[in-house]
Parts: sequence; structure tokens; C-alpha cells
Amino acid sequence: MMGQSFASLVPTVAAAESGIGLAIFVITFRVRGTIAVEFINCIQG
Repeated sequence: MMGQSFASLVPTVAAAESGIGLAIFVITFRVRGTIAVEFINCIQG
């Protein structure tokens, strides 16, 4: 039972991480108007 719950948790966490990454790209595109690699370095803290 523990293995089944862990097996369903892993794809859920992976989907959440993908959603966060996609949101960062969408926000960057809306602010800058482009997704150029040169501008992505500005995100680093």
C-alpha cells in the first residue's frame, strides 16, 4: 500500500514542477515580450 501511494505521489510532484516552470516562462514572455535566452539570466537571484 505504501509503494502505491508513493508511486502516485511522484508524478503529481513532477506535474507541479512542470506547471511552475511553465508559469515562469509565461510570465517572462508577458513582461519581456520574448523568450530569448539572454534575458533568462535576469531571473537569477
